[in-house]
Amino acid sequence: MIKNFTAILSVFFTFIIAFPACSQRKPSVQQDISLLLSVVQNNLKEQYFDKKKANYLAEKIQEMEREKLFEGVSAEVAAKMITDMLRKETSDKHFNVIAYTIKPQAEVKQAQNQQPFTAGITSVKILKNNIGYIKWDACIAGEAAFKKIRSALDAVAGCKQIIFDITENPGGDGASSAFINQFFYASKDYQTLLIKKCTGEANWHQSEVIFNYSQGPKFFDTPLYIITSDKTFSAAEYFAFTAKEMKRATILGKTTAGGGNPGNSMSISLQNSDTVFWMFTPNCQITTRAGHSLEGVGVKPDIELTSNNWVNETVDYILKQNGAN
Repeated sequence: MIKNFTAILSVFFTFIIAFPACSQRKPSVQQDISLLLSVVQNNLKEQYFDKKKANYLAEKIQEMEREKLFEGVSAEVAAKMITDMLRKETSDKHFNVIAYTIKPQAEVKQAQNQQPFTAGITSVKILKNNIGYIKWDACIAGEAAFKKIRSALDAVAGCKQIIFDITENPGGDGASSAFINQFFYASKDYQTLLIKKCTGEANWHQSEVIFNYSQGPKFFDTPLYIITSDKTFSAAEYFAFTAKEMKRATILGKTTAGGGNPGNSMSISLQNSDTVFWMFTPNCQITTRAGHSLEGVGVKPDIELTSNNWVNETVDYILKQNGAN
């Protein structure tokens, strides 16, 4: 199901491509790569929002194949070659193709059991002078995630200032930032800030997911500080981008990665193969109604942080701004 996420539309497809029925042998590496090349070309033509560019990129892959650049390389190397080409030709960091080996189900289940669900919130603290701190490392949505996020917000309710640390947040589901935003904006104007247009759509339309929870903490007048880095990507960037455009928060740290085009992902594999390919293809563009975009530019901080401890440096900045020691 496709949801109207603010920053990233992730639709996961898994395709098992049947190998010839008469054979139960594992496909060769070259057969795996041949599948990858075919699927990537088709996916570009079907999903990428720039149709003319999509045809050009598909031709580039054919050209690489004609030049035998994929012969004698591993699946991992082939995937990286395609990723590098797509990013070079488009300057779009969201393009990604990865090859990985299927893990046994028991191993996957054990790993899942060892990782408690945090909804991407990895730390919640009350720092000195009653400053609330939330370390947000992944944009995860859904009712279970929203409960975790609410718990984090409840824990810092009553704090004088709030810090969101998204320095290691690579993005994910933009509905998570939309969920958080409703607790920080008294006006609903932020909900119409961003517009988007996706593959096959003729018109631009509202991007922000609408939440109207009546319960929960209200931080409408609480100063908000967001710490970013060059690892802050995609949906996480839009959280900072919206706050900066709406003049709702002070952004500190480094300029974000600049991955603004949402898209979808898919996984493919040949039957009996140990190799699975995963690829992400941008299929939308997002801008503000005034035409501002973070794609390829990122979000520039209001205050650049230079110390070895950005959290402490941010706290010192807040205290100095408020005349506290």
